[in-house]
Amino acid sequence: RRNDGSDTSGDLSHNFGFKADATITNLDASLRDALGSSPAGTALVLLSDGQHNASGSPEEFAKSLRESGIPIFTVGYGSETPPADLALLNVIAPEAVFAEDRAEGTLIIQDSLTAGMNATASIVQANKILWQQTFTTNGAGERYLDFAFPVKELTGDPQQSMRLLTTRVELTGANVGKDRITDNNQRTTAIHILTRKRKALILDGRPRWETRYLNNHFSRDERWEVNAAFDDFSTGLSNTIQAVFPKKKEELMTYDLIVLGDLRPEALSKPQQELISEFVEKRGGGLILLDGARGQLKKWQQTESASLIPVTWTGQTSPTLPMNYALTAAGQSIEALRLSDTAATNIDQWKKLPPAFWCASVKPQPDATVLVELNTKGGVPLPAMVTRRIGAGSVLWLGSDEMWRWRYEVADMYHQRFWMQIGSWIGAPPFLVENDQLSIGTDRLRYEEGDIAELRVRLRDASGEVLSDVKPRAHVFRNGLEMANLELETDPAHGGVFRAMTGALPSGDYQISISEGKAAPDELKLAFRVENHANQEWSQLTLNRPLLEGMARASAGRYLREGDLSQLPALLQQLDRQETRIKETLLWSSWWWFCLAIALLTAEWLLRKRWRLV
Repeated sequence: RRNDGSDTSGDLSHNFGFKADATITNLDASLRDALGSSPAGTALVLLSDGQHNASGSPEEFAKSLRESGIPIFTVGYGSETPPADLALLNVIAPEAVFAEDRAEGTLIIQDSLTAGMNATASIVQANKILWQQTFTTNGAGERYLDFAFPVKELTGDPQQSMRLLTTRVELTGANVGKDRITDNNQRTTAIHILTRKRKALILDGRPRWETRYLNNHFSRDERWEVNAAFDDFSTGLSNTIQAVFPKKKEELMTYDLIVLGDLRPEALSKPQQELISEFVEKRGGGLILLDGARGQLKKWQQTESASLIPVTWTGQTSPTLPMNYALTAAGQSIEALRLSDTAATNIDQWKKLPPAFWCASVKPQPDATVLVELNTKGGVPLPAMVTRRIGAGSVLWLGSDEMWRWRYEVADMYHQRFWMQIGSWIGAPPFLVENDQLSIGTDRLRYEEGDIAELRVRLRDASGEVLSDVKPRAHVFRNGLEMANLELETDPAHGGVFRAMTGALPSGDYQISISEGKAAPDELKLAFRVENHANQEWSQLTLNRPLLEGMARASAGRYLREGDLSQLPALLQQLDRQETRIKETLLWSSWWWFCLAIALLTAEWLLRKRWRLV
């Protein structure tokens, strides 16, 4: 019904002339856009084959609608029987590999052809075959082929980190022509070659649950190299801490992140304490302070590193009641604190985390920012995560050491994700290409069509000092042509680092070069690739009935097949379209209510006077 039912003239169009040129199907974003302001009595009707191949979770969105009484009626189109086809569904490969390692991964192939046909899977770089395997079709659907090859066999510019690999599956011999859909047989994948791992140093007064799990997280991540030590409480300097702490300043400056736990200051010498300050302020490294119930971290306020601490302790006792996490307005904008697929659900996800039972009582420094608070019923919120930028680096203070409770029944789902994200965020930002004066990097190693990239740049003078009073610009080239010229702004989280955000990126091969002032762009360039979604639309050619049924069930809706579409009007008519409206009228804003009130008061006064009560 058009215009709320007032316009019923003419027939609805049956052909809108839309061109099917979309490269992805994003059911999550489409449903959110369609919902709008969600008036009472709303229902969503989705006519689809159920193939969702973009970001977001349609099922998670459907669950959130159940509480609002908004059902989703899904109508499935297409066949659940796949057509005869050989397709490369996905290439599971690492984003980055170290130069001396082997690149290992898995090919996911859709095989719905007649059994017994010969086929080949191969990975090629610059006409050089890196890996190849023959197999025979079986028509059983998805199958997996593992691959591995030495990274040293990759060729390319040694100043560039990116290498492009072409992966292909195809029939061989006399059956080549029986694979009629060839658009889904090939993919191009970008892999970056890294020359060094990021390094983390963990120092704590005792092996608490939190730091033990943290050590394991970094140890299992191939992108990080971690060294950890715990105080042995020997007199004066700690022998175990001294054995791990770098002996030379140059060695400490190769680290990217230091995690300082509930460690007594006497475990380190004064020169070592000064080195930690220099590591943050001049090297641009990151420091995470993990507080503890023994109060050793508080004593660092009287040391050479006191200026690094973003809080002051109040001396009050921590509440013993369960305390729930809550993101502040500043914390909601930090990508490193994202624990769910979408920003809209992230706020609720933090509130659902298992509570903490201890938190240090502090107040933030004037120039510090509170990202997360811990709340008790009727109590004053306590700062739980506070950040502060110091010189070229950043410091993050954590008021509780009980994040390990997040592992309850879900293992690493939230705990590992949290630590690896904040470690990468607070630590010195990584750069993919560098020379003596210029470093260039991006926030991610792999992008897909429509993504936004964050460019990071650090400049140094001839003596190696970080420059912070310059105005660099980034020149963005796509497929050899300059498409953008971006002014870089100071990164609020890392001193001496400049950054810029691109717009939504179309697919293609990109190069970034940097210029400063009126000088020509530097010869150093960073290359990265934005993947094309087009192949995903050809990967799955069947009806995804489980997804559509799951969305309908999660939202208290109903799943229908295409042939059952005639049942939809009756289902929609059963919706409760009652709406409750509350209207408040101020008595002194209405003449009728005012006159009535005056009349009642006058009648009361006359009756009291007649009965001699006044």
